[in-house]
This record gives sequence, C-alpha cells and structure tokens, in this order.
Amino acid sequence: MNSSGTKKYARRWMPIAIALVLLASAALAADDVKSYTRATFDEWVKKHQDAEPAFKPGDIITQKDLDKLRPFIPPGYLEQLDYPEFRAEISAPGDYTQHRDYIQCTEQYQSQVTLEANGALKNYVCGLPFAPAKLKVEEAEASGLKAAWNYNFRWQNYGLAITDVGWIWDRFDGGTHGPFVLTKPPDHLATVKADVPADNSAAYKGGGTFQRALQGPYQRAYYSHVAKQREHGAILPGKDSQNFEFKEYTGFHDPFDIRGTAFIIYRYTDPLRADDAWAYVPSLRRVRRISVETKSDSLLGTDHTLEDFYSFSGRVLDWNWRFLGWKKIVHVMNSKYLDTHYGGPKGITPNDDRWELRNYAIVERTPRNPRHPYSAVIMLWDTQTFEPSYSMAWDKKGKLWKVWQWQKKWSEEMTEPTVKEMNVGQRILTFQSINVLDVQNDRGTLVPCYGRGYPDVGSASDIERFYDVSRLEELHR
Repeated sequence: MNSSGTKKYARRWMPIAIALVLLASAALAADDVKSYTRATFDEWVKKHQDAEPAFKPGDIITQKDLDKLRPFIPPGYLEQLDYPEFRAEISAPGDYTQHRDYIQCTEQYQSQVTLEANGALKNYVCGLPFAPAKLKVEEAEASGLKAAWNYNFRWQNYGLAITDVGWIWDRFDGGTHGPFVLTKPPDHLATVKADVPADNSAAYKGGGTFQRALQGPYQRAYYSHVAKQREHGAILPGKDSQNFEFKEYTGFHDPFDIRGTAFIIYRYTDPLRADDAWAYVPSLRRVRRISVETKSDSLLGTDHTLEDFYSFSGRVLDWNWRFLGWKKIVHVMNSKYLDTHYGGPKGITPNDDRWELRNYAIVERTPRNPRHPYSAVIMLWDTQTFEPSYSMAWDKKGKLWKVWQWQKKWSEEMTEPTVKEMNVGQRILTFQSINVLDVQNDRGTLVPCYGRGYPDVGSASDIERFYDVSRLEELHR
C-alpha cells in the first residue's frame, strides 16, 4: 500500500480506534469503582480534609478540569462526571437560612435538649436540637447521635408533598432513551394540585436505557415538633397528633400493572416504638401490614428503599452513629432549573447545572440489625440546613454498593405559578431529584420530583384522607 493509501486507511479507522479506547477506559473506570471499599473513602477524606479549591464562583468546570473537583466530590461519584459534555457552573455558596419560626424554636428550646442514656432526645420541643459547633470527632458516638437528631428534625415545615414522583429504572448498557412521559395522577390520588410539565424532553439527555418508569404522588406530614405550631406545644391540631412524629404516603398511578399500589407509614413520637406500615396491593385487593424489615428491601424493583428516603428515613435508635468530622463538598444545592436536567453516558448526572462549595458533616451509620443488607452508610449533610447531598452504602463484603446524589432547589426561587404558593416564603431546600447508582450491578434509578413543595397545613383533618388505613381501598379505586 502506498503512503497515500496508508493515510486514507488510517483516517478511516481512527474514529473507531478512539471509540474503542474510550469504551475500554469507561469499562476500566467502572471496574475501579466496583473495587472501592470503605478504606477508599477514608483515604479520600484524609488526603483532602483541608483542601482549598482551585476554582472560584463564576468559573466553568469541564471534563479537562475535573481534577479540580476531586477533593470535593466523593470517590464513586466523581467518576460519573468524567465525560466530554460535562459542564458545571461554580456559584457562590447560598444563604439558606431557615424560616423564622424554626429559628425562634431553636433559640427558645435548644439549650434544654440533652441525650438520654439510650440515645433518645430529652426535653426536645422544636427547632434544631443541637448546635453544630458542639459536634466533635473526639466524641464520635455522642456527636453522631446529635447529628442524626439534627438531621431528623431539620426544618421541613409541615412536610413534603409531590404531585408526581418518577421512579425510572436506568440501565447502564450504552443505549439511549426517549423522554420520560409524565402522566398526572387522577384528582382523588393527588396530594397537591400542582401541574406537571407537558413536555420534559429537554431534561433527559445522555445515555442509558429507561427499562421501566413508575409514577405516583407522595406526601409526608409532620404532626409533632412543628415549629409553626410552637404556641400550641408544636403539635398539629387534631386528635392524637401528639402521638405521631409523621405519617407518610407513597402511591403509584402508572403504569397500569401497579396502579393503586400504596404504602403508608406511621412514625411515632416514642423513639422506641416500631413504625407501623401498610401496603395496599391491587392484585390482592387488600391492605396488608408490612414488617419493619420490608423497608430495607427494594421498592418495587428500584434501587431505592423506603428506608433510604431523604438519605435516611429509618428510626435513629435502630442504628449506631459516628460523627467523622467536617468536609468541604461541591454539589448542586440550588439548581438553576425548576426540575432536574440529566446528562452523561448513563443519563443520571446533573446536566449543565450550577454547583457550590459548602461545608458538610460526615456521618456514618451502621445497622444494629445483623440481617440488614448494608454494612455501613456514609451521609454528607449540609452544615447550615442538615439537608443531604450524597450518601454511600457498602455491602456485607465491604464493597461500595450504592451512591445517592440529591439535587435541591431553593424555595424562594420557585416562582413558577404552579408551585409558588407552597414554596415561596417557606425557606426550604426542596427535593428536586434523588439519583441512585448501583455501582456493583451497573444500573441506577432516577427519582425526579414534579409539582413539589412544602404547603402549610391548618390541622390534621386537612390531610388525614391519605393516612387513614381503612380508606386505602376506597382511595385507590
């Protein structure tokens, strides 16, 4: 072959060669993440504990600059951002000061709160139980418990309500996906009346295959320790409200084969009392009580569990806790979009959004139940709000199993007519999406939240229709 032919041959095969190299690199990166252990995380913290950023507000970080983010994004998640289209706008850290009622509760009651011998709270009424400045690594267990209670009783107004939660099974097979088609729940199932986007195709870019998508409304309502009810003992008006911390409803209206499925959980103010939980299964046409252990099982085939809600939705005293210190973290804390925009080769990472550097508490929980599938979970909670941004779970072999990433949107910027009334003025970082990576099985679950907010509630009677177990079958007609 002459030199001219050789050059043409090289030009013809060069793109294929480059593609093969990129695929091999991606496979290698995936295998590397699968080998990560708890020691991988500990070494990352030790190496970057006091790192200062090589970027500033206004900078744009792309793939070529990704190493600048390495000290501030946990191992296992940083690798998901290593693709050519990655783009992050660095914004200044926001001031997310909570509602004045919550602050007043904190000022009035925090000084009287202590821990019982069993780890339960003593003399807690409302507000933030413990000052973050008092969390100490030298007192890891006690400070871990205090951090857990701070997270548990962070500012949530009367609780989160969502018109339509998506549960999208994302398979990391190199495929492509179409848009996630939203279907608004019927009025008798809707927890709030907010609209959902008619066309959200622009929000779903990148790769991955959407194998299945579930949809349904959600609501959690707090009955006790409610800051806006501090003049009434912080109790929501209504019969027996003082006995409940919260009640939670998770329903599904699409696809047809699970339409009407619903879960209800009662969390009691007594920290030693087990939750009561029920499920309505349409195929069985009956309500059945579910055990506490069911909450650590996969939720309808997703990579999420009922216990993983919010980063942790279990009972504090069912776990051992340790405070591991403070760390600066970069995250999408206040998205520039109303709803999450996805991208990346797996279609599960933030697409062209704004990130900010903030201070976080590193908290570890380990299950007291030896049959629990996790050996340990690390959670990163924002110091100002105790809202979660990342969590990592390790399996029984000590390998990194799941990585969660929570995206938020500041309520005061949610001025769109459909969500303004239940957000503006509440001063809350609203859940925009929960994205779960199962690094061991090359799959994930996208959980975008549409038509969401933290509405005010006048009394327990305003919301009881969703938590009355005897009416579950009627509700899901």
